[in-house]
Amino acid sequence: MLRRRLNSERGSISVVVIGLFVLTVASLMVMTDVSALIVAKRSLVQATEAAAQRGVHTLDKSEYYQGKGNMFTAPLAIATQREHPTIPIDCSRGGVEVLLELNSWSNDESNMKWQQLKGVQLTSFSCDGALLDISTRSEMKLPFKVPFTTIDSVFLTATAGTTNTVQEGFYLFGFRLH
Repeated sequence: MLRRRLNSERGSISVVVIGLFVLTVASLMVMTDVSALIVAKRSLVQATEAAAQRGVHTLDKSEYYQGKGNMFTAPLAIATQREHPTIPIDCSRGGVEVLLELNSWSNDESNMKWQQLKGVQLTSFSCDGALLDISTRSEMKLPFKVPFTTIDSVFLTATAGTTNTVQEGFYLFGFRLH
């Protein structure tokens, strides 16, 4: 009787079904974590780019208004196809603007910003008066703990660099003419 029960294949499909169910649930959890990670990374990149753009738009007026340009500078640059110099950045004021923008991304409760990115930190700031370069970091809590591990959060980083340049063309009533 015992030998007959051990040789019986009755119920063997249930072991396969349970194994496949566990594998499917674990795969869904990993895919959910990966998709949340991709969205969070894109949001951190957007926050970093927004902060860099806000910081680069701080004009260094003393450098800009040195008298190097006059009413003929732009037309002559266009006629000679010479590249315009970059617009100078006030680095100290730009650093403050970068921090204000990152603070806004960290503390804003609107639906437009990814809520898992609390505490976006500025890890590096470089400004030479013409180019502003920043790096940020943020910790993201994963929706599910990664199956069979103890990982429940990850650190994301992003870097952005930008500069101001003069756009070519003639502006008439807010429209750019070439």
